[in-house]
Amino acid sequence: MGVRRRTTVRRSFTALGAIAFTLATSQARGQPTENGAPLSTERALLEQICTTGPHRARAAAMRAQGQADAAAAAVWPNPTVIVEHNQSFTGSQDTETIAGIQFPLGIGGRRFLLSDAAEARLVQRKVEAAATLVDSALDAREVLVVAVAETERSTLMEGQHDALVGIARSVTEVRAPDRAQRDQLRQALEVQIHATTLSLQNAKTAAAKGRLAAFVDRPVELSKMRLSSLAQPSVRAEPSTHPRIAAFDVAIRAADLECEAANRRWVPDLDLFFGYRHVTALVAPDEAVIGHGISFRIGVPITFFDHGQGEFAVAAAQRQSMRAEKQVFSMTKRAELDAAEEALAALAQSQGGNDAVASATRLFTATKHRSEADRGSIDDRRGARALVE
Repeated sequence: MGVRRRTTVRRSFTALGAIAFTLATSQARGQPTENGAPLSTERALLEQICTTGPHRARAAAMRAQGQADAAAAAVWPNPTVIVEHNQSFTGSQDTETIAGIQFPLGIGGRRFLLSDAAEARLVQRKVEAAATLVDSALDAREVLVVAVAETERSTLMEGQHDALVGIARSVTEVRAPDRAQRDQLRQALEVQIHATTLSLQNAKTAAAKGRLAAFVDRPVELSKMRLSSLAQPSVRAEPSTHPRIAAFDVAIRAADLECEAANRRWVPDLDLFFGYRHVTALVAPDEAVIGHGISFRIGVPITFFDHGQGEFAVAAAQRQSMRAEKQVFSMTKRAELDAAEEALAALAQSQGGNDAVASATRLFTATKHRSEADRGSIDDRRGARALVE
């Protein structure tokens, strides 16, 4: 059961991704969620996690961050209002006033490249938000499988404990005093030991249910779920179908655009100034001439020291990091999937599981009937009960 627990949890990324994308969209549109009814199916549990779980808030924050970055990159730079007045303290009494507006003008195309990179980052954030929900659903499903397994084990052990108590009751009915006393002592000790084991198992079940409660805020009807259905193998899920792979690809694309924008840093951003010019010139002590005109000025920075080399180094490092992270993630997921397939294939070839439990249960029932009819021993019933557990 331990092997099955770990290997059957990570099912199709595509199915969980579809749930995450669909439910994230419905939440964005303001669709209401279900009421606080208990969850009785695996899909209902996963939907609840994607709609109201704590990871949904994180996913929403990631999308909001991407939208804010894209909006910031799309904003045009502000113009500058300039007012200039020239007048000498000594000598000439001529004055000159210039008032106008200055516009920054990028002619290298950096702004559009950075805007496209921000849009790519927005897509990255959205896909990462979906990946967060998928990972949360996968973690919750693993916890669910453990909780169902522990619940089934507790239920089985409770039934076996009742069987032990029944065997102890049968021992008291044996007429041979010496053997009855010895068997009663032995059976009482076995019941006591099994009660301790059952308490430990119930504690494991309670802990598993507590971990499951960290994902959902409502009760889960584990009794309506079966480990056999949760452990069914599904279609092979390639690592490329995981949303995080798409996030890596978009991040690499955004880094490419940022590298291209950095390479264009050597093209200077011009500053264009247009204004009104007012001139007062004294041609005689009591006579002044007023002139009007326009003012036009171009500012060109010299990209001598900073021509984008630092910005390019940062973007290139991010691109290399994303490529490495994608490769590591793909290799890790592929190894997990290969291990899961091998384990599932081994489990499929085995003849154990529910069939063995059913056979052992029939053996115990038959032994019990024989013992009640004085045709079987208590030891036979005890051995058959141990086989069931």
